[in-house]
Amino acid sequence: MGKFRTIFRRVPDPRATNASHDLLEVLLIALAAVLCGAENCSDMAVFGHSKEGLLRLFLRLEHGIPSHDTFSRVFRRLKPEAFELAFCRFMAAFAKSNGLNLTGVVAVDGKALRGAYERGGRATPMQLVNVFAVEARMALAQHKAPGRNETAGALEVLELLSLEGCIVTADALHCHRAFAAAVLERGG
Repeated sequence: MGKFRTIFRRVPDPRATNASHDLLEVLLIALAAVLCGAENCSDMAVFGHSKEGLLRLFLRLEHGIPSHDTFSRVFRRLKPEAFELAFCRFMAAFAKSNGLNLTGVVAVDGKALRGAYERGGRATPMQLVNVFAVEARMALAQHKAPGRNETAGALEVLELLSLEGCIVTADALHCHRAFAAAVLERGG
């Protein structure tokens, strides 16, 4: 919990000052729930209630387990950029403390999400850029491509990563000077 608290403490709490539940506790329960298969805020609340005894061993839970409305409110108001930055730091710390090797081959790939359409653009599904550490078998990052531009999305997601000692692979779409420069700049 100490490492989690240190990393996520920088994420600003978007709620009013009279919020009952500690933001870090809400985020930790949500993370644990998602790792155990939760797919939505109701699942997170159910997970919290079912594991309350265990959670109380390391969380204060002064006001009990947050409701599904609380989880929903937090994630609707949370600044995605601040959360993403903290989550990337957390994953790097997690990998380091568990001896996962994040060097080696890192694959960058873009995907269109089937059925995920943005408002006003029914014919064009959302485009994501994924970064995957092959040897660790772990996703390092996922980033929405601005304007469905996979190339620009890949350049943005590379800015978040440390690629020290990594070999970066990508589709032919990314065979251009800007991508190569970004990889070299990040240590790949």
